Amino acid sequence: GPMTEPTVFHIQKGRLVRMSDPGAFGRGDCYLVDAGPKIYLWIGPKSTADEKFLTAASAVFKDTERKGHADIDRIEGGKEPEEFKVLFDDFQLTDEDTEGILRRVQLEKREYKLWRVHHEGDDTFFAEVPLSRSSLRSDDVYLVDTWDDIFVWRGKDASAREKFDGTMLARRYDAERVGVQEIELIEDGSEPEEFWRSFD
Repeated sequence: GPMTEPTVFHIQKGRLVRMSDPGAFGRGDCYLVDAGPKIYLWIGPKSTADEKFLTAASAVFKDTERKGHADIDRIEGGKEPEEFKVLFDDFQLTDEDTEGILRRVQLEKREYKLWRVHHEGDDTFFAEVPLSRSSLRSDDVYLVDTWDDIFVWRGKDASAREKFDGTMLARRYDAERVGVQEIELIEDGSEPEEFWRSFD
């Protein structure tokens, strides 16, 4: 097998969850495979992938790890080229669906999360970033999920499109979640104290 296996992330409701034992690919899921200069987006034949999240996930990797220079290949599950299969010691397709397990974990933990909404060309990217004040940049829009509330922080230099998409994404994100959240719009520079409390 290969010297080092690539890092594989399972794409789960807009979250990237790192797989501890890469090589098994669930037909109902999607994965981001980081193989150095090349990034693969593996789309399960039975997955109902949210295209926005897939675009976001791969764009974030292209952005953060490679300064924009990364080759991204989409792979249709079940029709993998040999160059992809040989990356793994034990490549296999499974019918296991990890989504249910992960959702339960997320519900128990009740973690706070920060998401960046960023518009480029015709695409809106939605990516999780570290929950820290230093993550907030005035030319973007962010969603802060504190479980009971969803704040939409609107950077003063963010485009109208980003502000619109931020609100739309907050509503869609809210719909994916259990429980009732309030969606609150927060303007850059006039944040209420309760907003900053989420960061401590």
